[in-house]
Amino acid sequence: MPRLPVSRLRCLLLALVVPVAALPTQPPAQAATPDAITPALQRLADSLVTARPRLPGIVIAVRSRELARSWSVAAGMSDSARRIPLRPEHPMRIASNTKTYVAAALLRLVEDKRLALSDPLTQHLPAHLDRLLRRDGYDTDVITIEQVLSHRAGFHEHPAVPSYTARLRTDSRYRWTREEQLQWLVDSLNPIGPPGAQFRYSDSGYTLLGAIIERYTNQPLGPAVRRLLDFDRLGLRATWWETMEPVPAGAAPRAHQYLAGFDSYDIDPSFDLFGGGGIVAPMAEVALFTASLLEGRVFTTPVTLDTMLAARSTEMAGYGLGIFGTTVRGLRGYGHSGFWGTTVMVFPDAGLTIAIAVTEQSELRMSNAVMGTVLALFGAGR
Repeated sequence: MPRLPVSRLRCLLLALVVPVAALPTQPPAQAATPDAITPALQRLADSLVTARPRLPGIVIAVRSRELARSWSVAAGMSDSARRIPLRPEHPMRIASNTKTYVAAALLRLVEDKRLALSDPLTQHLPAHLDRLLRRDGYDTDVITIEQVLSHRAGFHEHPAVPSYTARLRTDSRYRWTREEQLQWLVDSLNPIGPPGAQFRYSDSGYTLLGAIIERYTNQPLGPAVRRLLDFDRLGLRATWWETMEPVPAGAAPRAHQYLAGFDSYDIDPSFDLFGGGGIVAPMAEVALFTASLLEGRVFTTPVTLDTMLAARSTEMAGYGLGIFGTTVRGLRGYGHSGFWGTTVMVFPDAGLTIAIAVTEQSELRMSNAVMGTVLALFGAGR
């Protein structure tokens, strides 16, 4: 198995970089008609797979607020070895895209007055996790919930520990617990600095937030997030938390996702399950959730969404609470990326949401360029 990167931050940042090589499809001179969108997206997806031999497959899902329509296309293979074509409805492990769902669920607890963003972490953590962090020098009396959500709590992260990634290479089917992952963190890495002093992307911080959600809902994280965000009301029929929930009836088989050509399909999901990642969903539903969030259908008050979107640092084009920014064709977007090759952005001024999955992780960096071509197809931006 190829070596995994020691940090996901680099991968996420790469998703914001438009590659030097031009896409093989030129944007149209004017916006396509709604009925022409699907063929145009299909041509784009097909051309990308044809032009990039190491890219097994791609899914592009788009939602238009003004047209009240959605489109989803796929090209290439889901399972390269067995030559199974990739379909738009194939669910993906969305990895760190999950953080947006976790942050939104925690903000729903804030709306319900179960906790406050300014609360110290020690007030809400299970006691055994609080003791673990304190022994490593984390001042949980000072660290706030908001700082953890915005990656400004001073946490390092367990995926940065070489022995953790080595274990994944040598025993990819090992079943991790939350406590083991956090023990790996405190045994191997020191805090990176005082709370609030710097940005450091941290899966470990979101693993702690997952424990807080479980404490206040008395449910496993997957069902708790489902209930807090009301997946049924939002129409998320094929979105689930891997191994914490049953696969939804009628969901298509999960797509194969690759890391430098290695098929990661059989890696136990527990390596990234407890809040930093964990959700499996088709990209059309990732687009649906993120559009619902940005269009005000998740929170009870508009101020909660404003709080979530407000950047706490300049990193990742402005990281808020479980969500970051980008600018494509002059348009501001909000969304997140995931390690295995998924990314979604809502462009409020264009009324468009674009979700992309590339099934080879190293190709994630092309996502913004693809979004630029899709925006041009709709005549959006400049």
